[in-house]
Amino acid sequence: MTLPEAENLEEVKQPEVLLPNTNIVTHCVLKNDVARLAKCFEDEEDEFKEGVESLLNVRNEEGKSPLDLAAMLGRIDITRELLQRGADIANNSNKGFSPIHYAAAWGKIGVLKTLVEFQVNLQQKNSHGERARETALRYNQTECMDYLDWAEAKVNLILSIKHIHEWVTDPERIQGRLNKEEKNLSVNACKEKTEWVETTVDATTQDFIQQKANIEELVGPIMQKLSEPLPEKPEKK
Repeated sequence: MTLPEAENLEEVKQPEVLLPNTNIVTHCVLKNDVARLAKCFEDEEDEFKEGVESLLNVRNEEGKSPLDLAAMLGRIDITRELLQRGADIANNSNKGFSPIHYAAAWGKIGVLKTLVEFQVNLQQKNSHGERARETALRYNQTECMDYLDWAEAKVNLILSIKHIHEWVTDPERIQGRLNKEEKNLSVNACKEKTEWVETTVDATTQDFIQQKANIEELVGPIMQKLSEPLPEKPEKK
């Protein structure tokens, strides 16, 4: 065999061997190989580049998606990689379980935190009518229960601030109902609570609940005024 022929043989790439009953995405999840998964997306010469995106939400023979598997196994980094690449955070299995339910059931608090960071729906229910919080309760995952209570309290405060701000800055809604002082009070309250959320790193579940009660009590009369219909204008004679 001549030297050039030997060099050509060395250049032939052998197909990558995947774990049984996997595709490249589930293979990377099971191997916890974040770098290999990223390479599929970023390397134009990668053998799996063309089809990897279509595999992100493909379920295995047991009906589990790559994100489900990552959640069950507690693979924080690869969960983040999957989500950044476009995996469906709310994709339900045929039993109605989503990744957040699997993470809660298996006690994978790190994955729960990652899913919350990516704005998972904490109210999403499985086929048993359970949110992830109830699933954690059923499997005695106390740490997950406490964290989900904390996350829900934080989300509820943020949503309350957003709702108040949208109402008191809606020109059509406030026209003829609020004076300048009332609007400024409400807007400033929203700004103050938003800054509190962003800067208070050690807030507890009860802290979020109390902050929500405080702003709703403060602007309650104003929100009530905005919810009432405008008085009818007298007809011109």
